[in-house]
Amino acid sequence: MTLINTCILMLFLQPLFVYVALFTDEIDLNENTSNPNSDPFNLAFLVMTPSFAYFYMEQFWYAFGLLACVSFFGLILAKIVEPKAKRRLEVQRIGMFVFVWLFMFGIGYWLIGLFFDSPTQGANAVEAPESAVSYYEKFWPSLYFLALMVVTLVLKIVEYKFSLKEALSGILIIISAVLMGISPLFGEAYILGLIANFFIFFIFCSACIEIDKISDASGGAIAFLYGYILMMGLGFSIICKLVYEVFF
Repeated sequence: MTLINTCILMLFLQPLFVYVALFTDEIDLNENTSNPNSDPFNLAFLVMTPSFAYFYMEQFWYAFGLLACVSFFGLILAKIVEPKAKRRLEVQRIGMFVFVWLFMFGIGYWLIGLFFDSPTQGANAVEAPESAVSYYEKFWPSLYFLALMVVTLVLKIVEYKFSLKEALSGILIIISAVLMGISPLFGEAYILGLIANFFIFFIFCSACIEIDKISDASGGAIAFLYGYILMMGLGFSIICKLVYEVFF
């Protein structure tokens, strides 16, 4: 994906990042500990965008500048809606997450360089405009994954509305947790497919859990099961990709 397309995509996603950061339930990375000052992970979504500059290393600072401007737009939007949000913007936490994202993406770029072809190869070449067909060939697993999650959410709403006993939606969420990491193996954009699938799963799974909490306050406890299955599927996917790249 070209840098301009990435910036446009991230620009459209900024309102979603603001919603996740300020309006959704707190994601506490240390909720199993007794630390009262643990940081919620939600705010990290606001400053993740500049880290995608690692995918454009031959024009890193230019890409970083453009993506930082996109992220700054998201921060302005977050500041506008902050008075009605569940939490406040805190400069110290946001600064910490900027460092964390840059460090994580940097490590990821280094690991990709060890096992895969350089993601910046041919970055300076003149690129022909990509057609809708080429985008479909790259991201069709994520498109079908999105369709599966939409069906799952609709089914969850129907089950809640009509008090159905058979929780077919729960089975679909478990299947989706597995497919989140595995489905990008079949497309032509593995890393971007993983990123897209993660956000799709996070958004729709969170909505399903919120519906469960309406009728059962403890309904969110199953999120640990979903998370465990998701990590198992993601680990299996990464191992398969590494084996394929190294031996084939």
